Amino acid sequence: MTVSARRLLTEPTPQEGTGEADIAWRPILDDLQQSLPSQAYSTWFEPLKAFQSNGETLVVEVPSRFYFEWIEGHYAKLLDRVIEERLGNSSALQYTLASTSGADYEAEPVPASNLVKVNGDGGVAHTNGVGSANGLNPRYTFTQFIEGPPNRFARAASLAVAKSPGKTTYDPLLIYGGVGLGKTHLLQAIGNAVQQNNPSMKVRYISSEQFTKEFVEAIKTNRGDQFSARYHSVDLLLMDDVQFLVGRDRTLLEFFHIFNNLYQAGKQIVLSSDKPPKELNGLDERLVSRFGWGLVCDIGPPDFDTRVAIIETLAEHEGFILPKEITEYLALRFTKNVREMQGALIRLMAHASLTGMDISLELAKKALHDLINNQERRISVDQVQQVVAAHYQVAPDLLLAKIRTQPIARARMVAMALTLRLCHFSLKQVGANFGGRDHTTVLHARDRVNEWIEGDDVFASEISGLIRRIESEDE
Repeated sequence: MTVSARRLLTEPTPQEGTGEADIAWRPILDDLQQSLPSQAYSTWFEPLKAFQSNGETLVVEVPSRFYFEWIEGHYAKLLDRVIEERLGNSSALQYTLASTSGADYEAEPVPASNLVKVNGDGGVAHTNGVGSANGLNPRYTFTQFIEGPPNRFARAASLAVAKSPGKTTYDPLLIYGGVGLGKTHLLQAIGNAVQQNNPSMKVRYISSEQFTKEFVEAIKTNRGDQFSARYHSVDLLLMDDVQFLVGRDRTLLEFFHIFNNLYQAGKQIVLSSDKPPKELNGLDERLVSRFGWGLVCDIGPPDFDTRVAIIETLAEHEGFILPKEITEYLALRFTKNVREMQGALIRLMAHASLTGMDISLELAKKALHDLINNQERRISVDQVQQVVAAHYQVAPDLLLAKIRTQPIARARMVAMALTLRLCHFSLKQVGANFGGRDHTTVLHARDRVNEWIEGDDVFASEISGLIRRIESEDE
C-alpha cells in the first residue's frame, strides 16, 4: 500500500511539485522498488515526492531531516547509479524538507553531496561541504551535547581544552568509555570550537582506522614524508578509537613520532578509546605512558534524567514534540547509549510518519517491540549486588542485613540505586530484594547516591565503572 507523505502536512503547500518532476521521479522510484526489499522501499522511498525539476536538477521532498540522512547514508550509491541511468550523468538530485507551516512554507533544497551521512555503526560523518577538509562535522557542538553526571567531568575537560588548546595541563586529553556515549561528539565539539575561535589554527579530526588507511596508502605511493609533514603541522589533533591501532606496529610507530613531535611543540592532542590506557593490551608501553602525561577521564552511560533530555532534544531536532510518557518510556528501556536511543526514536518517528498516527504509548510499544526484546537490559538484582559487594569488599549478604556501619551502608545505598536504575524495578520491588526495606529507604538511597555523583567527580567515575562492569557481565 502506498503511503503519502502529505499526511505530515497540516495544510497544502502553495508550492506544488511540477509535472516534469513527477515524470522524472517516477521511473527512478520504479528502479528503486525493483532493487530494494519491499520493506526498505516502502519505509524510505514511498514517503518521498517529486517537488521540482528544471531539467538538470531534480528536487524531491522528504518528511524530515532524518529521512535524508538515512537515505544518503544507506542508499547513496544506489541513487547515484539509478539517477545516472535515468537522467544522465549531468543531472543532480537535491532534497527539500517538508513543512507544516501552511502559507509560510518555504523550501530550502539540500544538495545530496552536502548531507550528513549515517555510518554503519550508527554514528554520523560529514561527507562534503563545510568542515570536510579537517574531518569535522559542524553539527557536533558543545551546545548540542546533553550534560549529565556520568559525562560532566569529560565535558568540562573538553571545554577547557577548547578554550585554551595546548595551554592547559590536559595535554594530551584522553576520553574513554563505551560505544555511543558521546566520545566522538566531544572530540568534534572541541575541534569545531577551536576552529570557530581560532580560524588560523590547523585542526585535524580522524579515526584511527582512517589514519591507518591513509598511512598505508602513503607508504604504497612513496608519500610517507608528505603524510608525516601533514600531521606534524597541525595545531590540534583529534583521534578517535586509538584502541584500533593495537597490532599495527608500523602505524603505531608513525603515530608515536607524530605524538612526540606535537607534544614537544606544545600542540594539543585529544584522543578517545573504549577503555583506559592501562587496559589497552598490545599498545606500545611508551604510548601508554605518554597518554598519562595529561588527563584521562571516562564517560559513562547517561542516567535517567539525562536520557530523557537527550531524547527530547533529538525529537525536537526532527520537529517532533513527544509526550512525557513517551520520553520516559524510551528512557527506561534504552539505557546503554545515545545511539541506541536515537535508533529507537528514528523507528518510532518513521512509523508515525508512514501511518499518519499520532505518537502514543501504544504506537511506541508496537513499533519498538522487537528492539526492546533484543536490546533491553535483563540485569538481575543478584548481578548488581555481587558486583557492588566485590567493589566495596563486603559480603553480598550484608547488603540485605540490618547493619548500618560503613562501608556496608554506603555499599547498600549504591547497590539499591543501581538496581533501581538498571533492573527497571519499582521502589517497592527494590526494597523487597534488600532485606524487605521500605520504598522510602530506596528513594533515600537513590537521592543520596545522586548527590554524591553531583558533588564528587571521582565517585561519579566510580559509579560509571560499576555500571560498565555490571552490564558487561550481562552480555
